[in-house]
Amino acid sequence: MLLVDDDILLHQLLEVYLCEHHYHLDWLCCGEDMDEFLQHQTPDLILLDIMLPGKDGLHWLSWLKNNHNHIPVMLLSAKKSAEERLQGLEFGAEDYLTKPFHPKELLIRIRNIMRRSPQPHEHGIYRIGNNLFDLVHEQLERDNKLIKLTTQESSLLQFLCQHAGQILTRDSISHAINGNEHQPLNRSIDMTINRLRKKLGEDTASPRHLCTVWRKGYRLTLAP
Repeated sequence: MLLVDDDILLHQLLEVYLCEHHYHLDWLCCGEDMDEFLQHQTPDLILLDIMLPGKDGLHWLSWLKNNHNHIPVMLLSAKKSAEERLQGLEFGAEDYLTKPFHPKELLIRIRNIMRRSPQPHEHGIYRIGNNLFDLVHEQLERDNKLIKLTTQESSLLQFLCQHAGQILTRDSISHAINGNEHQPLNRSIDMTINRLRKKLGEDTASPRHLCTVWRKGYRLTLAP
């Protein structure tokens, strides 16, 4: 998830709160930085402030809908103008939230948008960059070629896909694929992650989709 807002205190608050609910939050302080960011990452949702330095949020909402129409956008604003809210919705925003707001209200609205938004895994097919993973048949394909997965790799990739965008701890991964708690000295999950990165064609030094979240676990981003 991406927050575009020049309020650093809001960013710090939401980063902690959303992380507690298994969402990862990236942050930009102005809309001008979005183009470069979106060349490398595709967030599940963009939280976009209207009163940004430089060009305002409505300008960037229009730009997003012209260039990244598949990414849902929620507008944030300290203004309570009905005209501004209607304009934002007309431009294609999925929702509009007036500041100040309760973090739980934001979380509820995020979850509602996620339920409504088209998912990139219709019929059990997940797109991960140039890869297609068929969850039903447990097949990974890239450039019309099947990539062989071990049972452990397939189970892990299924779990990651089903919880895409969320930070998954090693404990949650171990419970899902092994049925037990993760042992700190056991490196099998990390090794399986590294093998999956190679099979997904990732740059293992700087992975784009299967990322390590420092001191927390791993996160899979479904993106072009």
